[in-house]
Amino acid sequence: VDFDGDGQRDLWRSKADVIGSVANYFSRHGWKAGQPVAFRVRLADPSIAPKKNRLKPWQSIGQFRKQGVRLSDEAAGAVDDSTLATLIRLRGQAGDEYWLGLHNFYVITRYNHSALYAMAVYQLSRELQR
Repeated sequence: VDFDGDGQRDLWRSKADVIGSVANYFSRHGWKAGQPVAFRVRLADPSIAPKKNRLKPWQSIGQFRKQGVRLSDEAAGAVDDSTLATLIRLRGQAGDEYWLGLHNFYVITRYNHSALYAMAVYQLSRELQR
């Protein structure tokens, strides 16, 4: 999109157009402003984690909690048990990491169908907010 108002869509030379185009893409795919993207969680039983990540949220957080998924206080205060999520396993420097991906995480994956890509985008955005 022409986000800088110069009458041209220029993804090569206009940072504003690049950012505006990404925002437009997310908006068209259902991005929910102000809503969380993902939360790191702990598992009582790591065997419940999928062998292959499912990108689309499919089970309620309440159901995940019943299976032993433990949310941080930050996460528990930001979502309720009826919120749909997907359990994601990623390889971290210290071994497996487990995350609950929410609707906005899924929106990121509509551009690139990779949980690793979506997590990188999410974590980069968090760093830029600091």
